Amino acid sequence: MSNIVTIHEMEETFLSVDLSSYDTITYDDGLVSQLEHRHKFPNHRSIFFISPAFIQRGVNDLGQECMTLEHVKMLIDEGFEIGGHSYSHAKLGQFKNLVEISTYIIHDTKQCAKWFETNLGFLPKSFAFPYNDDCKGVYKAVAKKYGFKELFGLERKPIETLLRN
Repeated sequence: MSNIVTIHEMEETFLSVDLSSYDTITYDDGLVSQLEHRHKFPNHRSIFFISPAFIQRGVNDLGQECMTLEHVKMLIDEGFEIGGHSYSHAKLGQFKNLVEISTYIIHDTKQCAKWFETNLGFLPKSFAFPYNDDCKGVYKAVAKKYGFKELFGLERKPIETLLRN
């Protein structure tokens, strides 16, 4: 994989970060702040990882404003890459055991793939694990089973860490 930086809530201070050693920028959750700054890094591959439940609710699990389905379609029309980021973006630590986790991951990934097919007419090739947690390979196996080809997790460097360097 390439050198990848990830952004959640987009902040003006990120625009001054030197990203010359990174070739890919991933945006998690489908936040409106990301949409507003989508053209700020034109020399990078940009992937917007969408959690359909956030798009439907209008906010993510932190209460940050999310894009609408029309915004996601606009990104596609502008040539940006869209990826899956699970359907509901649950923390796996809330489940009691591996059986519950696996059952959740299977159901959630299937629901995610179905949402993309139904609402956008395609399954994205890329998938980012929520909280970068692939549960020791379980999420990776399930995501591949449902047709996702390029998987992203802990190899992504949060842009906030580049501000401190």
